[in-house]
Amino acid sequence: MVLLPGWATDGRIFDGVFPGVTVATTGPLRPEGFSRRLAAFLDRTARGPMTVVGWSLGGFLAAEFAREYPGRVRRVVLVGIRREYPEGDLASVLRSLAADPAGCLSGFYAQCFYPSQIPAYRRFRGGLQAAYLREMDGGALREGISYLASARLSRDTLPACPVAVVHGEKDVVAPFAEAEGVAREGGNATFHALPGAAHAAFLADGFRAVAGDG
Repeated sequence: MVLLPGWATDGRIFDGVFPGVTVATTGPLRPEGFSRRLAAFLDRTARGPMTVVGWSLGGFLAAEFAREYPGRVRRVVLVGIRREYPEGDLASVLRSLAADPAGCLSGFYAQCFYPSQIPAYRRFRGGLQAAYLREMDGGALREGISYLASARLSRDTLPACPVAVVHGEKDVVAPFAEAEGVAREGGNATFHALPGAAHAAFLADGFRAVAGDG
């Protein structure tokens, strides 16, 4: 199983989600050339096709990798995805990031957990958030926004392998209906709603049963 985090996070965000699955923590995802780098990594470490779990920005990259390297992927799980991010929304994030990086990131992290995953948010804020605010690289953050400006998920860009779209019903970052619409377009895709879950739906009850590599 390969776990791909979202914007402004890294592999540590998945700690404890799948006990026994090793998460490679190599910093935030840098989209340019990512599929090629992941393929090279799997050449060294994997024996067969993998399940690729991608959250938010990582969902676009998971779908892209599965399209470009179909022989390496047996299943894709897309969590908290959108069809696309509006240009105005991304421009607003870039302005906020330039004016007040810590405030921009803190606000984004809160949105990932609100309004329903407050205990998980308190754990994140009391631990990993401080590391992220200290360590996040501005260039990587801007590269992620640039990638999202042209990223799309639709019938034409979903991979050919089985796809599970998992979405929190309380997600305030990625509209529920949008993710459901993407899933309905793909003949090989299934949609799984997680009642009460927010954008960080991979931390919610029920996620492991849907996404587990079984």
